Amino acid sequence: MARMDVLTDVLETVRARAAWSVTTTALAPWAVEMDANGGAVWFHAVLEGRAWVRAGAESVELETGALVAFPRGDAHALSDAPGSTGAARARFSGRQAPPGSRPIGGSGARTVLVSGRIELDDAQASPLIELLPRVLVLPGGISARAPWLAPALSALCAETASRRAGSISVAARLGDLVWIHMVREHLASLDAPAQGWLAALGDRQIGAALSLIHADPAVAWSVQELASRVAMSRSAFAARFTKLVGEPPLHYVARLRMQKAATLLREGQATIAEIAESVGYDSEAAFSKAFKRALGSAPGAYRRKRRHSGFPEAA
Repeated sequence: MARMDVLTDVLETVRARAAWSVTTTALAPWAVEMDANGGAVWFHAVLEGRAWVRAGAESVELETGALVAFPRGDAHALSDAPGSTGAARARFSGRQAPPGSRPIGGSGARTVLVSGRIELDDAQASPLIELLPRVLVLPGGISARAPWLAPALSALCAETASRRAGSISVAARLGDLVWIHMVREHLASLDAPAQGWLAALGDRQIGAALSLIHADPAVAWSVQELASRVAMSRSAFAARFTKLVGEPPLHYVARLRMQKAATLLREGQATIAEIAESVGYDSEAAFSKAFKRALGSAPGAYRRKRRHSGFPEAA
């Protein structure tokens, strides 16, 4: 498995369970407030005009074409100017999509926003979220590099407003596109990191070990076997892996197995026994115990819950 395929593999394990977005036309003065929603990603795209986004004490100006996201669902606000006392204040909270395509504010300068929320499956179990800042600003997020993004956002807004059969599933897949685009654009903007999971991926020997693990997490990997495969001593490999990745090698293997199993439970038809075997467990009971310890529910309960979840349709 190539190094960048490891990143692809990680992206595949963090999928959108549900998503919604709405278009807001705002005339200055205006403000939009978003409540904290842990486990979900808030995002905003500026299609026309400009806006200011504030999270805590920090404010950032967004021009036309900018995309901003909050990977950990932190509370924040957007407005026409820092500290704006808007003539109208819209508030978004919870899993319910608000009515879309409505004007807010006064009679001044016009801004058009697409605002939305993407709920991710088991994002806390992935190294990916830790790579991202609490506030992810992409000045050229809607750019010539991604001519499909604006139509995708438009389609997501349409599916949010639709009550057609399957709209929740379609919206989730569109949410995947938006999420992956934001992650790729952010990672492409980074200089070579000195530490962390990305630094591990770029390290010749630890990156090779990650590739081996992701290529076949069901293998009964040992620290000695991984160290030998990348031409390192056991102790040096364990220390370097832990320093760069942030956890010991076999902890990483166990977590990856649970991510793979969760994906199979959500999206496949295999039995729990078959899934247990596919991620390296000889016993369904041992797998079920490990899965519940990692994700908080037994495999069967997890499958039932995930297959019947989604955001309510827009009001």
